[in-house]
Amino acid sequence: MSTIIIILAVVLTCSILAGIGFWYAMRRRPPLAKPLPFISPPCRKLSERERKAVEQYLAALEKQPRILSPGETRRHEKLVLTAQSNNVYPVTRAITRYGLSTDDPHKWRYYLDEVEVHLPPLWEQYITDENYVELIRTQSIPLIISLNGHSLVDYAIDQQSLPNLIRPSSTNASIRKAESENVELVRVRKETLEEYRLSRPDGTREAVIISFALLLFFIGLLLPASLMIWLSVLAGMMIVASLWLMYRVPGENGLREIHCLRGAPKRWGLFGESNQEQSNITLGIIDLAYPAHWQPYVAHDLGQVTDVDIYLNRQVVRQGRFLSLQDEVRNFPLQRWRKNVVLAVGSLIVLALLITWIPLSMPIKLSLAWAKGTESLDVNSVNQLSREDLKVGDSLKVTGTGMCAVPDNYQSNRTYTYMPFDCSQIYWNNATPLPLPHSDIIEKASALLDTTTRQLHPETNTDPKLNPQLASAIQKSGMILLDDFSDLVLKTQALCNQAQDCMRLKNALVNLGNAKDWDTLVSRADSGQLNGMNVLLRPVSAEALENLVHTATSTFFFRETRRAAENLNSPPPGGFVIASDEGHQLVNQPQPAVPLFDLDAGSQWQELQRLSSLLLHTPFSATGIITGIYTDANGTRHIALHNEPDAMAKWRYLGAALLLIVLLTCAITNGLLALRRIHLNRQRMLAIQQYYDKCFNPSLNTIQGVRSIF
Repeated sequence: MSTIIIILAVVLTCSILAGIGFWYAMRRRPPLAKPLPFISPPCRKLSERERKAVEQYLAALEKQPRILSPGETRRHEKLVLTAQSNNVYPVTRAITRYGLSTDDPHKWRYYLDEVEVHLPPLWEQYITDENYVELIRTQSIPLIISLNGHSLVDYAIDQQSLPNLIRPSSTNASIRKAESENVELVRVRKETLEEYRLSRPDGTREAVIISFALLLFFIGLLLPASLMIWLSVLAGMMIVASLWLMYRVPGENGLREIHCLRGAPKRWGLFGESNQEQSNITLGIIDLAYPAHWQPYVAHDLGQVTDVDIYLNRQVVRQGRFLSLQDEVRNFPLQRWRKNVVLAVGSLIVLALLITWIPLSMPIKLSLAWAKGTESLDVNSVNQLSREDLKVGDSLKVTGTGMCAVPDNYQSNRTYTYMPFDCSQIYWNNATPLPLPHSDIIEKASALLDTTTRQLHPETNTDPKLNPQLASAIQKSGMILLDDFSDLVLKTQALCNQAQDCMRLKNALVNLGNAKDWDTLVSRADSGQLNGMNVLLRPVSAEALENLVHTATSTFFFRETRRAAENLNSPPPGGFVIASDEGHQLVNQPQPAVPLFDLDAGSQWQELQRLSSLLLHTPFSATGIITGIYTDANGTRHIALHNEPDAMAKWRYLGAALLLIVLLTCAITNGLLALRRIHLNRQRMLAIQQYYDKCFNPSLNTIQGVRSIF
């Protein structure tokens, strides 16, 4: 099992590391260029000469940031070749140019259909109604490398500077002039933290990583110390990194740029009504993309000069006086509930594994005790132990002389070395030790066995009643003589004095005595009529009689042995019971080779007598940490001890207890947060709609409590 767990842990760790590496690589990878919907195969490969020309052009472009407006610098800095730049796509399309009404004479943008492209300077004069262009993908927007026969290979590039841009005088119909678009660039700003929260991930990915880290903590508790340390460090790093990614505040460079424009929005798009994916409201020639819940309200600003804030992808974040994503987040906070659901479910799964695989009672007890403080005690007398203020978690060493306990119930999953005694529990008090087991019935059964053995085996009889010559003659004849039949009857009656006892043995003796019934035979024996009566038996009959006697006495031996063992479970009240909760033996006595109840009937009683002489008053020694203390109805204090763990075991106990607390806290907290945030998220859109209704229609009745739920 340990090998399987180790292999599983290694595979899981490698998978998590690979996933983290892939996620980091994808996060650091530059964004791919937008897809080009107007291209279709075939395409050709970029030649080496063309690649050198492109690289030379981009290098020169980076050295001239002054020719770019503040809004364009960031975009052109991303003109970086990627693996997709090896393909050259030929396209025949009209080129559309638009500009903003600013003092910057170089504020031009060029489009092929709805896709913005980069056109090298001085090529605008070559634009016609239908243009044959060749372009390649870059990190951000496509780059035109050839326009109507003019290629970057022939483009005159000065390594120190690019030609200064001038306002072109071309009047081709395919160019939409900036002067016709009444759009003003007011400023370029960074997005606020509220606007950033709308686009940042909701934390689900980080919640999954944290759940895996909790699983690694659990697996570490099952593995050897060396692997446990590495897994714990790895899991801790994963949690710290995830929490940092989840709650970090981005720096200045981490916030996107927002263009603040001023113009009159119109219900007419740059690419016409046929493009259903684009908004049908434009600002100049910029197709605006609105949040879905703004659609009923954007018509209030149509045809009026309005301030509009947009991202570079044309997503509107603010328009006019009231429509503002920043105000929405500020007044109606976002309710990110998916991460809470993931954390709650992940915590419950790991909690179920923890409860199923690891016993938690000991780690919890010891961890709580260590938190409160513990002491070390060494006692060797009952009175000294009585004076000590014991508490769970204390280290205790006890030496003395006591009695091994006899349990009320034996556990099937344990082996009792000194059956019927359990020497993992010691009664320790100042009372007189219990006497050895005694039973009159056992004495009667032993007497019956002795007289039967003596008469049926005359060779062992040292005091024969018969004449030696007669006994020798009977033995030579193969017969066996019962020379004291009356004694056999009387001892049977003494043992089996109840009518239902020893029925088969009694019937056999009645037949041998030629009597009417058992009572008659006993009366004759009591009156002395059977004195001197000898019974001659064949060997088969003698063996059958002996078996009947053994069977009859065995029942009494078994019953009396168990009854005597049960009577030993009655120690004097008071004192202590020192117990090992791990089942370790607290005495150093020779262990029986055969368990008590595996012996034959006669040997069981003798073995019980021998064990009682050893264990009713025996030296013991117990050392460990107190894990439980309670007092029973007899006033006896029970003290449970656990072997003192080493340093690594203590860390495992502490880790298990802390992990249990973390899992319970995480599951309960995130479960409640998930339920609350799901409810608030359902109410959020309604509250925002009511807020805008109130802003755009002041005559409506004031809606009470719109923000109170937040």
